[in-house]
This record gives sequence, structure tokens and C-alpha cells, in this order.
Amino acid sequence: MNRSEIDKFLEACDDLLNCKFLVAEYKIQRLLQQLASASDVCSLVGECLEQFNRDREFAKTFVQDGQGDFVCLMPSEEYKVIALVFCTLVDIENKKIDFVDFIKRFFGREENPFKAFLDTMIVPFKKLIEEAFSYAENDKDEDHNDDEDDEDEDDDQADEEVYEDVQKIAVQILSELQFSRQDNDTQNAITICKAIVKTAKMHDMEVTFSLAIALKSTKVKQIKFYVKEICHLLDL
Repeated sequence: MNRSEIDKFLEACDDLLNCKFLVAEYKIQRLLQQLASASDVCSLVGECLEQFNRDREFAKTFVQDGQGDFVCLMPSEEYKVIALVFCTLVDIENKKIDFVDFIKRFFGREENPFKAFLDTMIVPFKKLIEEAFSYAENDKDEDHNDDEDDEDEDDDQADEEVYEDVQKIAVQILSELQFSRQDNDTQNAITICKAIVKTAKMHDMEVTFSLAIALKSTKVKQIKFYVKEICHLLDL
């Protein structure tokens, strides 16, 4: 493993994470150049791409929520995150994606859309590559002594992540059902998912539980795996 090449690639990731929006496209170009020069990173990305269906995953990631707003819902599988971010950056570099429009469309609701893009896509991309080459182990050792002090904060963050994950799945269901035959069960499922999206930020577990149970009762076969995942998140 060539640590020097990987170091340069990770430095390019940091340059993008710390840059201003006006120079972001240049930083993306440099990041891709450093990736091309890092044979180990190239091999990792190549392995992830072998299992990656680009069109399907883009359609699942960049979607409209129940309120008609565009959102970015990153996949949970690690290899998909690496492959999706790489393909997105390449499309930006090749002008297949208009970067300014992309940021406005999918992150425009956030207070700082560019930072939201970085936090949502580039931070996990870099972190996964660090972990793949054992760069994160030293950080874990240094953070171990602070674990006890942060327990309450971590619990709060974990609860918040549950609401966010349930909301993301609800949006995926809405995307899945938008072109389906609109019978009563499907319409009920769409209505419930829209309610989940709208109430997620309330962080009211009773409301979320009730909506999840109602969604489960619709028995729409097309979304049974999504519903099962929601139930798993909520321990239903």
C-alpha cells in the first residue's frame, strides 16, 4: 500500500472540504486527479463500481419528498456511497451535472447549501476511504477517553438519527409509489409517508410509532421491505 499516494488524495479531500464555493469545481478536479494517481484508492473505487447500478442508485438518491422538494438520500451501503460520490464528482467534472444547479436543487433548503453538500456526500466518502486503509484507527484510540463524557450527547444524536432514517425511508417509499397503480392501500401509504416526512422534525416518538403502525397496516407488497426497515429502526 502506497501511503504517500493515499495521503495526497486525502489532502485533496480536505482541500475541497475547506474551500469556498467559488473554487469548489477546481478542487473537485484536483481531488479526481489525486484519486487517479493513487492506485490503491483507484482499486477500491473500481471494486465498488463493479456492483453499482448507476442509474438505479441515482434515481433512489436524488428524489422529491412528499412536499415536492428535491432531496439527497444517501445509500446506507458503504460501497454504494463510495461509488455514488465518485460518479457524481466525475459528472460534475465532465459538466454532465451543472454544479450550481445541483447544489441549489438538492441542498437549497439548508442554511448553507454548499456545506450541506460537503457534509452529506464528501465527508462520508472521505471517511470510508480512511477506514478502508486503516487511517481512522488512531482517531478512535484518541477519542476513547472522551466516550463516557459524551454518552448523553451520543444518545440524543442516535435518537435524532432514527427520526432522520425513518424520514428518508418514507421519502424512498413516496418515490417508489409515485408511478404505481393508485388503489386505496397505495393512497393510504402515500398519505402516511407524507405525514412521516412532515412530522419527523418534531422528534415525537409517539407520533412516529403511530404512523409506522398505520403504514404497516396498509399491506402494500411493493413497499414491504421498506416498512420492515422502519419497524426495525423503531423496534416495532
